[in-house]
Amino acid sequence: MKDRIPLILTAILMIHLPASALPRFGAQYEQKCNLCHVSPSGGGMRNAYGSQYFAQTELAAHKLPMEEISKFQPNVSDNILIGMDGRTLYIHDESLEQSSFFQMEGNFYLDAQVTPKFNVSVFKGLYSGFEIFGTGYYLPLHGYIRAGKFQPSYGWRFEDHTSFVREKMLWPPNSYDTGMEIGFYPQGISANIGMFNGTGGQLDNDRGKAVAARLEYRLKIVGLGLGLAGSFWQNDRTSGRIDMYGPAYYLKAWQGKLIYLGELDWLDDKGSNTKLFATTQSLAFRLTQGIWIEGKYDFHDPDVDLKSGATSRYSLSIDYFPIGFLELEPSLRFYNDDVINDDYVIFIQQFHFFF
Repeated sequence: MKDRIPLILTAILMIHLPASALPRFGAQYEQKCNLCHVSPSGGGMRNAYGSQYFAQTELAAHKLPMEEISKFQPNVSDNILIGMDGRTLYIHDESLEQSSFFQMEGNFYLDAQVTPKFNVSVFKGLYSGFEIFGTGYYLPLHGYIRAGKFQPSYGWRFEDHTSFVREKMLWPPNSYDTGMEIGFYPQGISANIGMFNGTGGQLDNDRGKAVAARLEYRLKIVGLGLGLAGSFWQNDRTSGRIDMYGPAYYLKAWQGKLIYLGELDWLDDKGSNTKLFATTQSLAFRLTQGIWIEGKYDFHDPDVDLKSGATSRYSLSIDYFPIGFLELEPSLRFYNDDVINDDYVIFIQQFHFFF
């Protein structure tokens, strides 16, 4: 049991550190995540449409009439937009006879639309980490170029940072990097490629650079919405190159009431001669507007050449948005952990307030 005590810290980090997009809604509406978010790759700050209109009409269980929506204005001026995310957790671990409240997140966002095609964004968290970047929409095919410090485009960027394709691989909390990125968004396609330092520090410590690339295609077949994406990350380090790659996909059925999301990733660490694998699979069903039930499966193998050491997690949660600025999410997580040879269950209640 003592081996499990450090895991309560993992449990504390168990929901959603600095905010990301819900890729489920991108799949439901078959739209790019930047429909509602300031960042071209989604996540973090919501734009005026996302926080003022979408949250109150499409997200909330109690839908507001149009005349009520205008009473909330996230704009402090014609060109300055603010936003925030706060998450308070209650975590209960019966096997450890331990429970705790924890203020998981407190993010403040600011975006300045300095010209019709250029904006500057600053995102700052309560504890550590920040994003700052400038984005110019000057390229053809609805394309953009941005530079600064931000999270490279890869996979679905699940809102739960403890998803194994994030936490167990290369995208744990505050996994921001400094560099530049270009992207193109023609009809039904999203394409991004960027070059970064490949290090968490302020300056690169070698001549090597990291490259991130992502391509997604969306289509409809016989009433079904389908999406298929592929991502690639390569970091040329002095200690040995790292390659990570894998597909991501979604299926939208039953007029958007049923959403399936999946991602598989392989990581090849040339320095340690180790190959890792992780996957996150999610099936969500909308009971009614503002109420979803979701089942998730996560799997991580830290060395595919070994027969032991893998971890599996099964999660069941209810996602309830009573109003456009509040999310209540109780969840149960069932772990099968070969590393400590233990099975255990953790309950988490999330209170998420945002705009």
